Amino acid sequence: MKLYWVTTEDHDEDWFVVESGSKKASRFHENMEGYNPGDATAKKVLSIPQNLLAEPGWPSDELLLALGARFIQNDQTRVVDIGGRTFCEGMLAATLNEINDDIFEEIGQKRLNKTKKASLQ
Repeated sequence: MKLYWVTTEDHDEDWFVVESGSKKASRFHENMEGYNPGDATAKKVLSIPQNLLAEPGWPSDELLLALGARFIQNDQTRVVDIGGRTFCEGMLAATLNEINDDIFEEIGQKRLNKTKKASLQ
C-alpha cells in the first residue's frame, strides 16, 4: 500500500488516501467527496511498510504518526509535515464551522465549534 496526497482544483477536501495505486486513490476521493470522475489527482507521498496495517481509504492519525508525520496543526484544519514536505488539509469543513459559529453567535449562543471570530479590519 501507498500513501497518496489527493487534491482537486478547488482544494476544498484535499487530504491523504491509502491505496495501492494513484487511480484508485483518486477514484476513492472523488466518490467519497462527491467529485466527478477525473476531478482528483493523487500523488504518491510514500510506500507504507508491510509491518504497518494500512487499510484502503482515509488514514488514521495513528497511521500518519507511525509513518513519521508531524502534526503542525491539528484542529479545524490539519497541517502535516512528512519527510520535510508540508501538507494542508482542504478547508471546506473549517469554513463551514466558522460560518455556523457566526450564526450561533448572532442568535445569542456560544461558538459551538470553537472557531475564532474573523476580524473585520
